[in-house]
Amino acid sequence: MATSETVMGMVRLVIPAFRNNHDKIFFSVHASFIISGFDLIALDALSSSSQDMVWFDGWNEFDKDYAFVYVNKKRSKKFLVKCLAMDDYLLVDTLADGGDDVPHLEIKVRNYTTESSSIHEQFKNLDKLVTDLKNEILYKLDKGLKPVSSSSLTDEEPRHYSDPLRP
Repeated sequence: MATSETVMGMVRLVIPAFRNNHDKIFFSVHASFIISGFDLIALDALSSSSQDMVWFDGWNEFDKDYAFVYVNKKRSKKFLVKCLAMDDYLLVDTLADGGDDVPHLEIKVRNYTTESSSIHEQFKNLDKLVTDLKNEILYKLDKGLKPVSSSSLTDEEPRHYSDPLRP
């Protein structure tokens, strides 16, 4: 399962070209999925007919959104991960093929990024970000995993909600 150390290790390994702070947070989301056993099979939701892994090239070519499709090989299930950049937030919505739940997470970008030119210093509070991703997204997609207990949230931390239209 993803940890702040493994996510940072992936950042150091790939050295992605971040255009902005939203890219940094989305890359952390992507790294958390990959490290947790999901394979990237499409960079957009319309081209996900195959279950073969795809290259990550062009991952941030769209201005304000990211829509990737992953497959969890051990469960043979596809997962859509859609992220939308709005102001200082990255809104993360996920959907499992055939699933009823739509896990969602609102991430306040400035709580987790810095403007440093050093790749090693571009992230802060990565432990909290990865814990929130696991509790609010990954554990809900993989029902066999158990969430980590978290402290009470303040206005400065990511906010979570359930879709009121879903039972």
